[in-house]
Amino acid sequence: MNAAKYLNIIADQLHPYMAFVFPTGNGIFQQDNTPCHKARIVLEWFDEHTDEFHLMSWPPNSPDLNPIQHIWDVMERQLRAETPPCPNISTLRDRCLDIWYNLSPVMYQKLVASMSRRVAAVLKAKGGATRY
Repeated sequence: MNAAKYLNIIADQLHPYMAFVFPTGNGIFQQDNTPCHKARIVLEWFDEHTDEFHLMSWPPNSPDLNPIQHIWDVMERQLRAETPPCPNISTLRDRCLDIWYNLSPVMYQKLVASMSRRVAAVLKAKGGATRY
């Protein structure tokens, strides 16, 4: 994804959502340091909207503690295990949605429960790599 596409998503999807959910402007948006997130045009857009919501600063090379990474891994493994492979983007979308809606609530509970261990591992590694 390039910065222009990302900016379109932010402007068209995130902006109205944040205005609706945080009408007083006290919302905080988190993104990582992916190049399209750190592009000048994207950061300038966020600067222009600081009165509407805040962009959480994210240190470079920070450990990834976001549980969504594990969910995406589960989804990818399930997609790759299916045969035949998706013949088109529409089928891929449908399969992704089917997998997403059928993920076990137990998996989410385990991911949430793992957060204290994951944070402790990052602290022990002084911000370095962990097994998570």
